[in-house]
Amino acid sequence: MSTQAKATVFQFGPFELDPTQQELRRKGVRLRVPGSRLRLLHLLVGHAGQLISRDEIAAALWKDTQTVDVVSGINTAVNQLRAQLGDDPASPKYIETVIGAGYRFVAEVVEIESPSENGVLHSLPFEMAASEASSLPAAVDTPPLQSHRASGLDFTGRKKWLLAVLTAAIVLAAVPYGFLRFSTMRQTSPPAELNMVRVTGDGDIQYADISPNGKYVAYVREQGGEQSLWLKQLATGRVLKLVAMGKLSCQGIAFSPDSDYVYFMRKAPLEPSGQLYRVPFLGGTPTQILTGISGGPAISPDGRMLAFVRSTLITHGEDSIVTASIDGAGERVLASFHAPGIHMNRIAWTADGEALVFPLRSDLYTIAAEGGTAQPVKNGNWVTIDDLRSLPSSDDLLVVGLLPGFSHPQIYKVTLSSGKTEAITHDLSKYTAVRATGDGRSLLAVQDLLLDSIQLLDAGKGMQIRSLSSENQNHDGIDGLAWTPDGKIIYSSQAEDHVELMEANQDGSDPQRIATTDVNHQISDLAVSPRGDYIAAARWGANDVANVWRTDMNGAHAKQLTTGRQDFPLSITPDGNWIVYSSSQGDQSVLMKAPSEGGQPVQLTDYNADDPDVSPDGKWIACSYIPRENQRVRLAIVPIEGGAPAKVFELPENATPRYLAWAPNGRGITFIHHGSDADNIWEQPLDGGPATPVTYFASGVIFNFQWSRDGRLAVAHGTESIDAVLIRNFRDVNR
Repeated sequence: MSTQAKATVFQFGPFELDPTQQELRRKGVRLRVPGSRLRLLHLLVGHAGQLISRDEIAAALWKDTQTVDVVSGINTAVNQLRAQLGDDPASPKYIETVIGAGYRFVAEVVEIESPSENGVLHSLPFEMAASEASSLPAAVDTPPLQSHRASGLDFTGRKKWLLAVLTAAIVLAAVPYGFLRFSTMRQTSPPAELNMVRVTGDGDIQYADISPNGKYVAYVREQGGEQSLWLKQLATGRVLKLVAMGKLSCQGIAFSPDSDYVYFMRKAPLEPSGQLYRVPFLGGTPTQILTGISGGPAISPDGRMLAFVRSTLITHGEDSIVTASIDGAGERVLASFHAPGIHMNRIAWTADGEALVFPLRSDLYTIAAEGGTAQPVKNGNWVTIDDLRSLPSSDDLLVVGLLPGFSHPQIYKVTLSSGKTEAITHDLSKYTAVRATGDGRSLLAVQDLLLDSIQLLDAGKGMQIRSLSSENQNHDGIDGLAWTPDGKIIYSSQAEDHVELMEANQDGSDPQRIATTDVNHQISDLAVSPRGDYIAAARWGANDVANVWRTDMNGAHAKQLTTGRQDFPLSITPDGNWIVYSSSQGDQSVLMKAPSEGGQPVQLTDYNADDPDVSPDGKWIACSYIPRENQRVRLAIVPIEGGAPAKVFELPENATPRYLAWAPNGRGITFIHHGSDADNIWEQPLDGGPATPVTYFASGVIFNFQWSRDGRLAVAHGTESIDAVLIRNFRDVNR
């Protein structure tokens, strides 16, 4: 079979394959694909719809190569290509396996002479007809959003946690950890391929860094609510516990340039900042370097200077960029920014040590190490930036972030001078951090893998559990879970680059897709009107802006109801006339309510309140509440008309207020409690008694839950594993 002779570009789905330029692009972003995988894709795409045998693949890819196991090589190459395309072999959109025969490319392929520009999709929360789209109001111009900063049970930590779940979106198929490479007899060596190897297997990693010499990995684990700092020698696999931090929280670590020390930050719960320490890489007594650090430290390439972010409040406030000498002396504030501030308190040095790079809102900025005015990097197209680090001896920056049209954060290379962005990873995982060795040849990434299913149960010690969906990587119910008045369940499910709304009977039968988002938006916090006439949800767009929208039950006739920076989560009153929601304003979140038919929202509180849920009788709102700065979050009961809390309750130490829900009988408030072995749902009685368990899971994580009117419980339940992975040969492939 002959290969395609045309010098043409192939378009399929969101991808473009340009054989002449040796590039695979997704929505205009170049993906890092080794040559052998590109040749395989070209062979399949160039003969779309035709069966390609294994012999033909072997002849095309390894014609001049003597390889030990061609069958294994083909299987590995196809699996890697599927991972890169986000394809599922059980339900293929691109590559179909013909058992015993070969493979067939099944997607529609369009051949063009040159790459076309990406089309602009309408910014609607759900898919609808063009005639309906034309009737919607113009896009709202919103002010900058608030930052998301992890801080225990504070509101900002809650927003940050949800954003992490949202941007995980399709989560998170396991990536092959070892990429098989083939020995050859060619005169010239083929291009090196990225080689990804798992470094840790505990599933509880919070932060990690690799030593500049590439010999050690330091990482922070969290076990039973307590954190500790560890070191692993890559050559031998030996591990060493460096520091036990107990209940203190570490928010970043860094190796010194000479690999002799590990710097780490730790702070007490509910404090906006903590202390910076260093410890010898083989263990010893930690030495305190400075105080007032709010995120991970960044060490200059020459090892002489530190840079860090100092925040004045747990929730937003003012973020300052501070530098100091390596021993903590000579602090200097380079610039300060009001809310939303510096996202995740992330900051990095440029490779030449002359400037610092940081994410302000959802844009990259640089500032000279000697101070001055912050300047934006040319590429300003990010939805969110979660981590960044410079590549040694280059103008390039490693960025973990989310781009429009993508569903979960990946690792990218950004050229600072031009803003050019190139994807390093494109798989079904969510990445949260990235680091590089001193020679830039190896990268260390923190990778988050999640599986979940929706389960239905009758609460209590004798609970009966029925699964409504199989455990999968689609985030079923995590971003949205709701009951209809007639007892059906509506839930969100992640596809490759959008969210689908599904409806199923309470036994899981007859699942139907009722709506889908467009590729540039995600949704969260589903709620169904008790009248059964509409669905409300928070729609997320560019720059982390979230607003409340409503649609009919079939996803049609979408209407935007709010225009704030971040309006979520939400709850509907029993009469269906009002939607109560939390809105980010300044450095706090307040409660608002908006008419469900549209109209001017009404502010209900002037204090820090969040996570609202309206009582079954419509008279009260349960919410999370912080009475004063830097105090623990509490549970409050607020009148539906607003005003001061009528009741306030302490929450257990390991409680999260993210999904507060009234018990169906209206006598208590339920919430998620994180145990050492498992999450469970607890209830706080309104009469003031102690909170007690409602469910008795022995293992697993609860991501979301909702009560039905008659007391049944739908739970998005599963497992989450966060580990460090080593990406080898990066600089070889990068040449």
